[in-house]
Amino acid sequence: MALRYALLGLLTKKPATGYELTQQFKETMIHFWSAHHTQIYRELIKLEEEGLVRSVHYPQEDAPDKKVYSIEESGQEALLKWLLDYQVEPPKLKDQQLLRVSMFHLIDPEDAIQFLEQSKKHHQFGLQQMKIWQENQYKTDENKKAALGEYFTSEFGKKYMESWIEWCDWAIGILKEMKK
Repeated sequence: MALRYALLGLLTKKPATGYELTQQFKETMIHFWSAHHTQIYRELIKLEEEGLVRSVHYPQEDAPDKKVYSIEESGQEALLKWLLDYQVEPPKLKDQQLLRVSMFHLIDPEDAIQFLEQSKKHHQFGLQQMKIWQENQYKTDENKKAALGEYFTSEFGKKYMESWIEWCDWAIGILKEMKK
C-alpha cells in the first residue's frame, strides 16, 4: 500500500515514465524501501485507474513508446492525507541477512565470519555510494531544504550502514573469541 505514496511523492517533483520512477526510487528510497519494477508498473496502472495520476502516451520511432505519468489533484490530496495521518506503526523489519545470522549455530564459526566479512564489505560499499550521492545532491543548504525528506532518509541510510558495519565488527570479534 505504501508504494503508491512513494510513487505519488516522486511524481510531485515532476512527471516521469515508469522507468524514470524506478530509477528515482532506487536512488532516493532504496535504503528504506524496496520495490521491483513490475510492482511499480502495476501500481501506476492502479493509480491511473483510481484517477490519482494520469499518463500521456508518446509514440517513438527508434524506441518503444513511452507513457509519462503526472500526479492529479486527487493524487496530491490522497498523498497529503496519508502524510498527515500521525498514527505511527511499529516498523516491520524483513532482513534475509539477519535471518541467516539467526542460524549461525548451524555452521562453522569460520564460515560465519566469512559471511559477516562479505556483509560488511557490501555495507561499506553502500555507505560509500550513499556519501557520494549525498555530496552530489546536497551541495548547499538550499538543496537540503528543497529535498528535506530525502536528505533525512538518506542520512538515516548512512547511519544504518555505519551501524551494520559496527555490528559486523562486534559479531566477528565474538566469533573469534569463541574459536579460542
